[in-house]
Amino acid sequence: MHLAELSIRKKITHGSALLLLLVICAALMNYGIVLQVERKVGLVEVIDDFLNTTLELRRYEKNYFLYGQEKDFDDTLFYWQKLNLLFDGNARELSQLVSSDRLQGIRRTMQSYQENMQLLHTLQQRGGQQDDRLFAKLQEGVRQDGKRLTEFAEATVLAERAAIKGLLHTTRSILIISALALVVISVTMATVLGRKLLGSLRLLEGYTKKVAHGEMLDPPSHAVEEEINTLFRAFQRMNLELQTRQRQLVQSEKLASLGTLLAGVAHELNNPLSNISTSIQILAEEIEEGELGFKKNLIGQIDAQADKARDIVRSLLEFSRVKEFRKEPVLLRGLVEETVRLLRGQVSGEATVAVEVPQDIVIVADKQRMQQVFLNLIKNALDAVGAEGHVWVNAQRTSAPGEPLIEIVVEDDGPGIAPEVVRKIFDPFFTTKDVGKGSGLGLFVVYDIIESHGGHITVDSRPGNGTAFVIWLPDEHKETA
Repeated sequence: MHLAELSIRKKITHGSALLLLLVICAALMNYGIVLQVERKVGLVEVIDDFLNTTLELRRYEKNYFLYGQEKDFDDTLFYWQKLNLLFDGNARELSQLVSSDRLQGIRRTMQSYQENMQLLHTLQQRGGQQDDRLFAKLQEGVRQDGKRLTEFAEATVLAERAAIKGLLHTTRSILIISALALVVISVTMATVLGRKLLGSLRLLEGYTKKVAHGEMLDPPSHAVEEEINTLFRAFQRMNLELQTRQRQLVQSEKLASLGTLLAGVAHELNNPLSNISTSIQILAEEIEEGELGFKKNLIGQIDAQADKARDIVRSLLEFSRVKEFRKEPVLLRGLVEETVRLLRGQVSGEATVAVEVPQDIVIVADKQRMQQVFLNLIKNALDAVGAEGHVWVNAQRTSAPGEPLIEIVVEDDGPGIAPEVVRKIFDPFFTTKDVGKGSGLGLFVVYDIIESHGGHITVDSRPGNGTAFVIWLPDEHKETA
């Protein structure tokens, strides 16, 4: 299985198991070496005793050769017996240090030493009858046997101490190598896991940003950790639910706006219908008499007024229809003018709505949703200015660093908005209107629609200085043109 396909928990588990295995192996090796050192220390103690006893034996041996006293001979035999007991009692341990042939040689040397000392003692007791040549030969034999015993003990002690130093050096090397291996494995794990996790988290961050902008996306198809995939699926379910709620919210706000528009649309429809009715009555009276040109003019007026009524109804139906989110090139000026036409019935007194949008500006947007944006902003502006105010809608091409933009401004000369209200103006269900006259969702829906188009909206307002809503949308049509 590929590393990326493992879950985060499994990666941590496998990495921890690897570290634990390394620690256990290092501990077992060090434990084994400690046991060997412990055993060798015991053997060195035995050899040290053998060496010290041998040295004591040699000391009394020399005294005996120098002074010929019986006590020195007895002490020599005592230490020989002690040395013999040490050799016999630790034969098993000594066999681990030297070969059996070597041990047999040492045993023969000890036996030879004892026999020569006994003969020397016998010759010493005879006094003048001793053979000087034999006596000297026996002394030399004793000295050589003692020397061999001493050399055996010293060489064995040195060898075992060197072996102990070697084991300690090996232990130090194992500890150093284990520590370095632990550091390397830990850093490697941290680097690999960190890179994988950070990569997955960045992927998740990018996905959540797109979800936040209202994009309907499936989770990434390439392999990531199981936990990250679970989060992706959870975000997908959340996204689907948010899309559903958003559609319901937009539609509810749209229905609320339709309720407000109906009175104005009815008034707008009444004018062409009245003109049609009047023209028909005149035409009926003049049907048999009158000039043909006059009759054609009346028919032309009827046709024009019918087209006007049709356009109003079509715009209303287009606005009210439920449609999926779909971006397409839309002529901005035409969209704003159509929205103003729907709101004409809301314009009271001497209030005016001026559209100052260049003819060539095209936005790539969902027409219906952007119309709802302008409908809410212009309607709020008309409510703010009352019977004698002015509303302006203007647009221009601009740019941010490396990004072409379209800037749209909906401005009024109304009383403005207090600073404490401006901070909450895009919050859902926040409204300053009387109960029953506003849902508090209009500007929240506006903000959400602009964000879903990859744009941004701000408000600039001070009491007494009017209000300006500024929208920035990506100039995608210019990029693709």
